[in-house]
Amino acid sequence: LLSNNSVQYQMRSNNTTPITPLLVTSASVVFALSFFAVSILRRKSSRASPTRPSSNDAVINGGYQSLIGDTPLLYLPHISSLLNNNVKIYVKMECSNPGGTGKDRAARSMILCAEENGELPPPYTVSMNECTVGRTMANNITSTSNPADNDHSNIPDDIHAAIVTALSNTKTHGVLIEGTSGSTGISLASLACTRGHGIIVAMPDDQSNQKKEFLEKLGCGVVVVKNCSISNPGHYVNVARRIWEWLSVERRYDDYYWSKVVNPEGGDTLNGQNKSSPPRLIRAAFMNQFENLANVTSHYTSTGPEIYSQLDGKVDAFIMSAGTGGTLVGVGAYLKERWFESIQQKRMQSQSPPRIVLVDPPGSSLFNKIKFGVAYSSQQSEQKLRRHRYDTLAEGIGLDRITANFALGCETINWEKNAFAQRIKEASNDQHYQQISQDSSSSIFHSKIIDDALSISDQQAVHMAHYLLRHEGLFVGSSSAMNVAGALIVASQMPEGSNIVTCVCDGGQRHTSRFWNRDFVVNEWGLKWPGDNVTDPLEHDIMHHLGQKVQ
Repeated sequence: LLSNNSVQYQMRSNNTTPITPLLVTSASVVFALSFFAVSILRRKSSRASPTRPSSNDAVINGGYQSLIGDTPLLYLPHISSLLNNNVKIYVKMECSNPGGTGKDRAARSMILCAEENGELPPPYTVSMNECTVGRTMANNITSTSNPADNDHSNIPDDIHAAIVTALSNTKTHGVLIEGTSGSTGISLASLACTRGHGIIVAMPDDQSNQKKEFLEKLGCGVVVVKNCSISNPGHYVNVARRIWEWLSVERRYDDYYWSKVVNPEGGDTLNGQNKSSPPRLIRAAFMNQFENLANVTSHYTSTGPEIYSQLDGKVDAFIMSAGTGGTLVGVGAYLKERWFESIQQKRMQSQSPPRIVLVDPPGSSLFNKIKFGVAYSSQQSEQKLRRHRYDTLAEGIGLDRITANFALGCETINWEKNAFAQRIKEASNDQHYQQISQDSSSSIFHSKIIDDALSISDQQAVHMAHYLLRHEGLFVGSSSAMNVAGALIVASQMPEGSNIVTCVCDGGQRHTSRFWNRDFVVNEWGLKWPGDNVTDPLEHDIMHHLGQKVQ
């Protein structure tokens, strides 16, 4: 299978020793091996970050959680060779997390935080059984529900079915609830399985069928709604919040859970006491990934330190799209904090701080927020709106609002020791979180986290995805293609010898019904499919498609 035309890949680990090159030729071999090879060749870091598991954690403790993080950093030789400035482009292979996505990090952080705060019960362990868990939890329950509150006759059938699924699957009486475009839901559902919690996910209808099917196979109760503005009560995040209110505030399902799941044989006795009303056993937690600062914290304490260590501190730019903004802001904050720390200690790796650049798809308002301070996009005009609020083929990225996680990236931070960690703590304690004035700065070492923004079109993302598969052997999803496209544009503007980092968020396997479906891309979105126009000499010129010229 190997030939002189084989594609060569080089992966860097934390000790900067190159891993044996992987040789790939045909697209079929690339499809099957690209991500499995990356996972097999993963090396544990010699310098652990604050929240990363130890190198033998998977062997000693086992479980899904032990595999999260410590993902490889992959050098892209062919993409980098398109430039004449000796700039190297790296991708953090977040698809190597056990859930196939970087969302595993935020999901772990949010669940652990909810368990620690008492929003969720402690996790189920192999030494427990369902009856033991029921008795243990019931011992701590003193109040009961009002039977009048247990009416769910006006709850839509699909939502009722999703709630029943979650309540039937929980082993702890705990239920996670989230509104997500899919990837975060998959990570939450995977972790919920290992920790014994039930889970309900509300997701928009513009996501690939593979995500919905995967969630259902994980035992998740799935509710699919029309994609719309966050101001609409039918937005998937608002639907998720409403489900949480039905379970946790209005207690609509206490009677159902008690009589149908916990105590199906009947009887009004609990712990030797007669109960005229069902006990409040259900503990439901709304993960709220967009506003939950456990999200950005996970990347500030793990993803950022890993990247910094893997390149020995020489990170000149980090480029990333944003859904919640957690990865972009968390990694950017850590890299800038370390750079300003090195300035103060006079041991800097470069003369200027790392550039943190947002990559934004069509229809998202985040680009204009960074560029002009106004969160609005022309595609959001009702006269111009095609199908959804975010007029893009890309999944899981772009927003028409500013979230708490993203807002932190727009603030001016005084870069003192642990400055960002302190800012997260302040914001978390403020229930009425508001962005700090951009002019607030008391130190000579201050800056915003996000420096600039790029807008990448769907067509450019499609071309980049095909180029990555053809030349680097990486089968990536839509947001990852946009990330690499943005990284290449930024790299063309950087000084010679710079290191540029972005992320491969997930693989193309989850996008075969949309982004990697020729009929959908061409007929539904009116885009060009790379390779169709064989007579065009620029058909495979990725720099041309990105509007770039090699200097």
